[in-house]
Amino acid sequence: MLRFFRQIRQKLMEQNKVRTYLLYALGEILLVVIGILIALQINNWNQEKQQDRQLKENLRAIITNVSDDLEGLRIDAIRRDSLISYNRIARESMIEGVYKVEELKKAEYFFYEFYFISNRSGYNALTNSEFLGKLSNTKLDSLLSAYYVGLDNIHDREVSFNTMIENFEFKFRSGNPMIRYFELIRKDELTQSEQQELIEYFKTTEFQAAVLRSSRQGTSGYYFLIDIGEELINELESYIND
Repeated sequence: MLRFFRQIRQKLMEQNKVRTYLLYALGEILLVVIGILIALQINNWNQEKQQDRQLKENLRAIITNVSDDLEGLRIDAIRRDSLISYNRIARESMIEGVYKVEELKKAEYFFYEFYFISNRSGYNALTNSEFLGKLSNTKLDSLLSAYYVGLDNIHDREVSFNTMIENFEFKFRSGNPMIRYFELIRKDELTQSEQQELIEYFKTTEFQAAVLRSSRQGTSGYYFLIDIGEELINELESYIND
């Protein structure tokens, strides 16, 4: 092709057609420029396709992460609902001065700590990429922010609650013979004297304070986050399939 153009230029020069040659040269330059622009556009299209493909891979990873999160959030919400219910019953019993051993044995589950741990690998990959800006000022951007801020809030509340319970537990363990306590707690059937002995543990300030605090914790944050997570998954799937 280059040889062909060179032959045309030589022929025009030999025929002394300067004006025609200049027009031809200008046309050749324009062809080269157009070729470069087309090549750049194709390259841009390829880059955009690659970026879109990578962005959607990150979003698919987030869908997987959030789906796993929602399963864990539902389990934790149910567990905490049960704990709250046990401790509210125990609280009312203690307020009335009626210490029902079986109810109070369930209430002591507040000593068992559990934390919700989220998988953020997909979201971290997205925030560390160059593609996050493509989602700016969109509904998806707002949902992502709301969901992961909500996870941070859940974590902070759990840390605060569990730290407080740890302090109560430390004081409770320090002031009472715990081997005997756990022996009584784990017995299916207690004699009258053993029930009374266990009630003395339940009457301690630390145990009652923990029951009171546990009965007042809420789970609305879990269910609110579950709703956001479900909406986020729907929006992610819509974006990917668009």
